[in-house]
Parts: sequence; structure tokens; C-alpha cells
Amino acid sequence: MTNLSDADADAARIARRYPPARTPRWLWLPVAIVAGSLLVVWTVWSGLHHANPPAAAHIVSFKVVSDTQIDALVTVQRTDVRSRVECQASSQAISYDTVGQLPFTWEPNGEELQTDWISVKTFKKPVTVQIDWCKVVG
Repeated sequence: MTNLSDADADAARIARRYPPARTPRWLWLPVAIVAGSLLVVWTVWSGLHHANPPAAAHIVSFKVVSDTQIDALVTVQRTDVRSRVECQASSQAISYDTVGQLPFTWEPNGEELQTDWISVKTFKKPVTVQIDWCKVVG
């Protein structure tokens, strides 16, 4: 059986080893609420800001023409119909290597959507093509 002095000594030793927190526990609640609110505001802003980019493109279809060429039907969408859009397409081989890249520019034609074929030259047999990026240049 333990006597009281051993228990008091153990309690004192534990208190020295684990001192009380410097920051009061109640202070963490407002800090967490402010941090959570900022995170929610930033998430909403980021979603709304990036929901409608000034220029976007996607591949409608593609066909492998030969071991060194792949053609793709690309649709470009722009918010300003007077803007020029620059994009880059890249093709991949079955080994996931990038085997060809093609930067291309779409001149404004007065319409928001513009669709046309592009041909990407490759150094190895391509199996797919994708749009890497698009941006408004003027």
C-alpha cells in the first residue's frame, strides 16, 4: 500500500515534468474560429476566381495519323471575343513519355467558342494528346 507522502511526491514530480500550458485553453477557440473562417473565405474566393478563366481549351477528339503525327480537334473558349489565345498541346506515347509538343495561337474571330484541327508532330508513336495550358495574349 502506498502512503500519502509517496503520492504527494509523485504528484509534485509529475507537475514539474508537465508544467501547465502558457496559453489558456479558452483562447484556442477564438483562434480556431478565425482560422476556420479565413479558410472558408479563401476557398470560396478561389473557387469563384478560377471558375471562369479568361481562356480554356479542351480536346474534342483525336486521331493517330502515323507514327510521327497525331491530329486533334480542339475547342477554345474565351470570355473576351476580341482576345488572342495561346495554348500548348502535348502528345504522349504508350510509355507516358511526352513525344511531341505544339504551341498554337487562335486569332479572334468574334465568337466565344472556336473549334479547329491541330497536328502535333512526334518522334515516337503517340497514343494520346492533351492541352497543357492556355492563356490570353492580347
